[in-house]
Amino acid sequence: MQAETPIRTIMTRHPETVAPNERMEIVREIFEKRGFHHIPVLEAGVLVGIVSYTDYLRVVREVFSSNTAEALINEKTLHAMLVRDVMTADVLCLQETDTVETALRIFKTNHFHSLPVVDGQKKLRGIVTTYDVLKVLESVFVEQREKTSEQ
Repeated sequence: MQAETPIRTIMTRHPETVAPNERMEIVREIFEKRGFHHIPVLEAGVLVGIVSYTDYLRVVREVFSSNTAEALINEKTLHAMLVRDVMTADVLCLQETDTVETALRIFKTNHFHSLPVVDGQKKLRGIVTTYDVLKVLESVFVEQREKTSEQ
């Protein structure tokens, strides 16, 4: 693989998603059970935002920062909170034909850790993370090492 490799070859297809009107409890379950760090938010099949694990942790700190006497009330607050209240809207996205190099530059410039991949109608096609790009870089380094050792 090279920098010109299209994103479609490394992205995760069919990522776990949530709707903006779902409760944050669903997001917590996905993060805890599935180990994901980013969840695209879809409304009628169209990407409208993303919820990151950092967004979730920020909410948890705000909600649960009070004393333990308020813990039950805080738990109810988290259960009542909607994804739309926490998600990042107006997400920067990639197209399937964008390259790994493009993703790398966006990650570096914006300090993002994931980018949804959408089509022209903002329908989610997949998601690419910094980990996906690191795997490409690793394969490039391995190829270079093998070429060097052959010489």
